[in-house]
Amino acid sequence: MSQSIAAIQMTSGREPHANLAAAEPLLQEAARRGARLAVLPENFAGYGGDYRALAAQYDVLQQWLCDQARSLGMAIIGGSIPALTRPDGSPVPAPRVRTRSLAVEADGQVVGLYDKLHLFDAQINDAQGRYRESDIFEPGQAVATATLSGLRVGLAICYDLRFPSLAQRLAAAGADLLVYPSAFTAVTGAAHWELLLRATAVQTGCYVLGANQCGQHGPRRASYGHSMLVSPWGEVIDALDDAPGALVAGLDLDTMNELRQHMPVQQHQTFRIEGPYEAN
Repeated sequence: MSQSIAAIQMTSGREPHANLAAAEPLLQEAARRGARLAVLPENFAGYGGDYRALAAQYDVLQQWLCDQARSLGMAIIGGSIPALTRPDGSPVPAPRVRTRSLAVEADGQVVGLYDKLHLFDAQINDAQGRYRESDIFEPGQAVATATLSGLRVGLAICYDLRFPSLAQRLAAAGADLLVYPSAFTAVTGAAHWELLLRATAVQTGCYVLGANQCGQHGPRRASYGHSMLVSPWGEVIDALDDAPGALVAGLDLDTMNELRQHMPVQQHQTFRIEGPYEAN
């Protein structure tokens, strides 16, 4: 069974209306080219600025995602939007928010949520220098999968790509496809983006889709782009460059299942991932 999926690559800024206006024609292009699932990048609706103010528009942004999915007849993963509440409804103490992926089926129904587990606190040799996501975001507490257009999808966000135990947990939960909506920096992306996506695919036996931000977001912040789909064999099926666009590429579940039979890595797994997070 083969089907097409899409990664939407953007250069998001601080203004939500402009970002959504930029995303709409790319989603339309993906649907026109036959994609059954499209993944928007991390912070697609707003990159930088006041995340609590943007989180106050959570319901509006969720409705936009649902409307887009319904009108296009295509499942959509909203890479991440900020949220003022946890999944159980309790408030996130100021000044932080959760950063959340929403999985929306083609009928416009939200079928999965994922709050980013790993937060990017790092010193990078670029114009930004110091990154402290933990000052802005509260980490999530659950691993999540969702079924979209018949695909079992493991949900993750950006920095999660560096943590193979999460990918292994998602694969063990039955994921066919792992998605990483991202805002990988230009420096770390050039060094590690393709390497990490390909290694994750090989180690899990899953297709892996990275939907990245690209270009210059401001004087000190630039993202790498190069969104790509990688096969379970570690082959780059298709990739974009460093400009906004829609990557549409096909995955073949029959080929994936055949590879898993020939090389049953998950069955040979000696170590089991133990911890507080269970996939839902």
